[in-house]
Amino acid sequence: MNIRRTANAGVLLTMDDVTILLDGVCRQVLSYLPTPQTELQKLSQNLPDAVAFTHHHPDHYDPNYAKAYEDATQKKILPTAPTSFVGDVRINAIQTRHMGKADPNLLHVSFVLQGSRCVWFMGDAAPQQLKLLSEYPKPDVLIVPFPYLATDMTVKQMETYLPCQIVLVHMPAKENDPDGIWKMVAPAMQKFRQFIHCPNIGENLTL
Repeated sequence: MNIRRTANAGVLLTMDDVTILLDGVCRQVLSYLPTPQTELQKLSQNLPDAVAFTHHHPDHYDPNYAKAYEDATQKKILPTAPTSFVGDVRINAIQTRHMGKADPNLLHVSFVLQGSRCVWFMGDAAPQQLKLLSEYPKPDVLIVPFPYLATDMTVKQMETYLPCQIVLVHMPAKENDPDGIWKMVAPAMQKFRQFIHCPNIGENLTL
């Protein structure tokens, strides 16, 4: 399985001969990184087999890319149903609550992808929302934003999912980190160093 980070909180997942883009194109929001033009060009020239977004915040979603993808492929952006199939990969969309004080009317989903491996992609779901996915197989790979590794409580919660591989996204550039996010997650990154990955945009992970 290959995972390439393509956006602030998004990845291109390749598993079982299919490619699935998850929150994979976004614009610049505050210090969070946008999809670079080079990545956008790759994603436009080599269209994924499926595209899914957890919610419509601009640091996770680009409506222009979504429309262009649908026009080019005649495929709908996921989720279109609670369960979808892309090749041999089953994708379950689970409604979850966004972190913090988000709009209560905001639709947010997390994804469980099951093929030869099981991947949980949390989007911006609050860490406590992990329990809503407990009916599914434990993940081989868990893709989460920085708050999942930012406090003692959430770090303890993440320990229960080891030895899965943890991919940390929603991270700013180290040189533009006004909120000190890198400092917040540093203890957890050291503690979980055998299991944790924090790729740069454009970087590939083989897991």
